[in-house]
Amino acid sequence: MSARSFFLDTNALNYLAGLKGSDLQIFRKQIETSNSELSITHVQVDEAHKKELQTYQQKIKKALASLSNKGINVNLEGTKIVVFNVSRFDFARFGDEEIGKLYNELRKEIDGCEKAKGKTKPLLNIACDAVIAVSSLGHDFFITTDRCLYDSWRKIIGKHTTLEQQFKIPKIVYTRRSPKDVAGRILANIMASQLP
Repeated sequence: MSARSFFLDTNALNYLAGLKGSDLQIFRKQIETSNSELSITHVQVDEAHKKELQTYQQKIKKALASLSNKGINVNLEGTKIVVFNVSRFDFARFGDEEIGKLYNELRKEIDGCEKAKGKTKPLLNIACDAVIAVSSLGHDFFITTDRCLYDSWRKIIGKHTTLEQQFKIPKIVYTRRSPKDVAGRILANIMASQLP
């Protein structure tokens, strides 16, 4: 079986932690037998830039602990770009000019998408989303439950064709917000990668 790497956005991580029963057993077995990996960045763990996000940060830590207790390992990675007020400087790499352009374009596109929906998302949250998206480079799949992040990634990544010289470009996968849907999309991509 071919190992696959799955990079999760914050909500995908939180929903996956709610997996239980036979769905959990099937998921854990497929992750183990396929040697697939799940990863997030430190950004998801560190998000605490608003008072209500302290509770959110606890939710993320609880999700990671829950998955660990269920026998599902999630790797914590550094970011592929350093952004002030977002990055842990000891856990981030300085991106080149192409990565910087990608980050800036994603940030602007995500902000525009949110505003078009009539939502106001704090700029720091948008910066975190863009850092997370850029950090998905090098993985096979980027799993997200955020429609603006999904749409922005699909629109912007095609403009940066030279990135393929440095990184594997992940397939971005949008999923509904439920444990079964997040797990199901991951499993479907594991199964599809095993087809001849």
